[in-house]
Amino acid sequence: MEIKTIETPMSQNFLSQANQIDLGKKKIFVAYNPKKGFEITQHLMKLAPDINWRPIQNMTPAQVQELLAQAKVYIDFGEFPGLERLPREAILSGCVVITGKRGAAVNDIDINIPDEFKFDMQATQQDIIKKIREVFKNFAEAHDAQKAFRDKELNAQKNFVTEVANAFGIKELPPPSVAFTQGVNNEIIFLAKELWRSGSFVSKFIVDDDKTTEEAVINSGGLIVRDKNRNYLRLGENFIEIITRDDAKFLYLEGRIKKFALFEPTDAELDELKNFYEPNYSDVLIFSR
Repeated sequence: MEIKTIETPMSQNFLSQANQIDLGKKKIFVAYNPKKGFEITQHLMKLAPDINWRPIQNMTPAQVQELLAQAKVYIDFGEFPGLERLPREAILSGCVVITGKRGAAVNDIDINIPDEFKFDMQATQQDIIKKIREVFKNFAEAHDAQKAFRDKELNAQKNFVTEVANAFGIKELPPPSVAFTQGVNNEIIFLAKELWRSGSFVSKFIVDDDKTTEEAVINSGGLIVRDKNRNYLRLGENFIEIITRDDAKFLYLEGRIKKFALFEPTDAELDELKNFYEPNYSDVLIFSR
């Protein structure tokens, strides 16, 4: 029996943020996980009390994201039983990652950073402090040195789909799912039909809070049908689920919505899309007649 290993990508939220990190706003402090390798971190803190050390604890995912977006360095000297979430979130957030050589951190597959940023247990703590100070001083150079790890995580979502297809012998992947954000109207219905016809995309969702109610079904004249408390727009033999903005944002972060489609949008509609969903640039499709 052949066994294949497939790496799951990070959340869309962190992937989206990775394209918006302003390295010029990074601050001189070290972020660390107090639940992993803290005995080493404690010694480092005593040796260098002048360095600003920030623990990642009692935080929401958004707060972790905000902290890592500001930090120049993330350290982790704990055990690495496999792929670890925080180092990957840190590299996507523009941090320079420094680890010990334990478990999966030893190899260049799971933690793909140059050896100068990995320390075995024989290294002196002064060596680690010296490396942290070097990163603070030459941050741009250290950041560039970890490009391979950062690119690996940025491409993980695309690679995940390919790896799953290869593992199961799928020769042709389904087209990406699309959500229309301008509500139920004639232009969007036309666009949805055209995308169905092209086969390049799957017209999966229409975002319209007002059309998700039972009353909307009654007033639609048969255009909208309801099944298991969900509303669907009927387009011939096809049906498109009508969802709220909050549901659309959740589904995009989960990766179940791949693209947002708009028909001749106004500047206000584009601004609303970007501010609310914070999509990747490549995930916005704009159409016109």
